[in-house]
Amino acid sequence: MAAIMVFFNHVVVAPHTRQPPAQDISFLSQWGVWLGEQLHIGVPIFFVLSGFLITTRYFHRLELTGPWFRRYLQNRFARIYPIYLLLTLLTFAVMFLRPTQQWYEWPDVYPLIDKVAVLFLNLTLTRAYFADLVVMGVPPAWTLTVEETFYLLAPFLLLGLKRNFRLLYLYPVLLLSIGVALVLFCSRFLPYYGLMADINFLLQSTFFGRCIEFLVGIGLAFFVARRTEDSQRGVRATFLGLAGIVACLVGLAWVQHTITNSVAWLVAYRSINNVLLPGTVAVLFWGLIKERTRLRQLLETTAFDLLGKSSYVFYLIHLGVIDTLFSEYITEN
Repeated sequence: MAAIMVFFNHVVVAPHTRQPPAQDISFLSQWGVWLGEQLHIGVPIFFVLSGFLITTRYFHRLELTGPWFRRYLQNRFARIYPIYLLLTLLTFAVMFLRPTQQWYEWPDVYPLIDKVAVLFLNLTLTRAYFADLVVMGVPPAWTLTVEETFYLLAPFLLLGLKRNFRLLYLYPVLLLSIGVALVLFCSRFLPYYGLMADINFLLQSTFFGRCIEFLVGIGLAFFVARRTEDSQRGVRATFLGLAGIVACLVGLAWVQHTITNSVAWLVAYRSINNVLLPGTVAVLFWGLIKERTRLRQLLETTAFDLLGKSSYVFYLIHLGVIDTLFSEYITEN
């Protein structure tokens, strides 16, 4: 569902589908577009889920030894890297051999050394630390940089929580402080390709700015582990979670189009997207885990299980070279 939300978000606002706004658009149609622009909230949903799953799977098996850490990293990379590698190689092959000047390709003015650097940063999943390169290559894959940073840090974060759970409340301050320090240092001394360009970039595109989403998922995993009661009939948490997500969606749309002061916008928008929204997502997940609802039954069906297993590939190919080839040679529908 999160991948489908991101897909519809890009249908509305992706550069290749963006159209001049109609002058006579109705109020409801205008709000429909505004809400569609905010369906990127599928990304925070995925980040919360990632924090929850990593904690559930590894917390009680945590061993910070060389062999364990290698197996852990192999398992994490094996799930995401092979298909990403294939798509990245295809994308850069097209960019080298048949450039089409798409918005996700490098500029014509890039010399060979820059092209090699961009390819290297894509292959190492580090490109999303660079504002100039964040969507260059396989556009949606910027989130993989955020994910992989979390995967690398998760064992150490969980080890700290084993010793003192209260560190969960300190982690956001610590990680955000590291992010701000990196912005201040890199923007002054390493301003290459927009490395850690500014605070808005930090909060939008890096793990250090998006850490609360993962930490909320970690906190949910602990909460679920401590509450061992069986699933019950009811819809309270599920309804509250869904209502909260819708409220955040509306709030993001309102902030996006009504607040003009850049600082006020940054505070309001990131407070909703990076702080309030993850909390509502956690409430929804709690409801799906502990409440027997029609929504849970729907998500447990074979069809949705298949959609879930294929969602990662769908997410990666819905923008970029595959989408371009499909649109140009098969259909734009």
